[in-house]
Amino acid sequence: MLTDTHCHLYADAFGDDLQAVLQRAASVGVTRIYLPNVDQATLEPMRSLVEGYQGPIQLRTMLGLHPCSVEETWKEEWEVIEALLRATHPSSKGPVAVGEIGLDLYWRQDNLALQMAAMMAQIQTAIQLNLPVCFHSRNSLDQLLDCTAGLDFGAVYHCFSGTKEQADTIIQRGQYLGVGGTLTFGSNRALRDVIAVVDRTRVILETDAPYLAPVPHRGQRNEPAHVSLVAKELATLWDMDIEEVAERTTHNALALFEPEQTQTTKNAHA
Repeated sequence: MLTDTHCHLYADAFGDDLQAVLQRAASVGVTRIYLPNVDQATLEPMRSLVEGYQGPIQLRTMLGLHPCSVEETWKEEWEVIEALLRATHPSSKGPVAVGEIGLDLYWRQDNLALQMAAMMAQIQTAIQLNLPVCFHSRNSLDQLLDCTAGLDFGAVYHCFSGTKEQADTIIQRGQYLGVGGTLTFGSNRALRDVIAVVDRTRVILETDAPYLAPVPHRGQRNEPAHVSLVAKELATLWDMDIEEVAERTTHNALALFEPEQTQTTKNAHA
């Protein structure tokens, strides 16, 4: 019952073998994949994928405007995405989060004010709709934590790569850490040290496929089946069976994105 909480399955990188990719994911036990939107152009490919898929994996969506897609006209683009978000939520197949949104100071540093404005507008919509947020925070985690202090909303920090202090701040806010292929990189001992000791109820698994493939596939196309390799690394860090890691992290993902599912599970075992 593995869950990949961050995967761009609608990307062109999967255009030639998408069904085989999904079959491989199912074969290693992936039962849910969450798909974050990037911008207006990715709305239709994502919708087409989700509506056309008939396999055993549950595909759930998020809608948002990625910080790398924020330009001077971001308000117009966000209006289109927000309108779709409001029109399709709540529903059994509607979006489960606002994302992928946030700040990126790796690719651009000249438009921080625009990125900040776009992010805060999207957070306010998430709060209004009682939806969690999926954050992108590359080279910008301190700025993001500072400007969201005092706000009450659910969130996951996708591809978390911060310090123990930053992790503690996120967890104290009742939010989550998303960990993926970077956890397996040999050079990433510091991240493993952090994830080894944090609250295990606040960690969820992801791939960010087709990006950031884990070892031994680093540098190749990533895919959701590789979330099992992240789970294996986490099992080592937590000294537990991979099956327990899969169960715990899936429960965490549901608690964030689909809390009604965790309640259903509790009632079924009552």
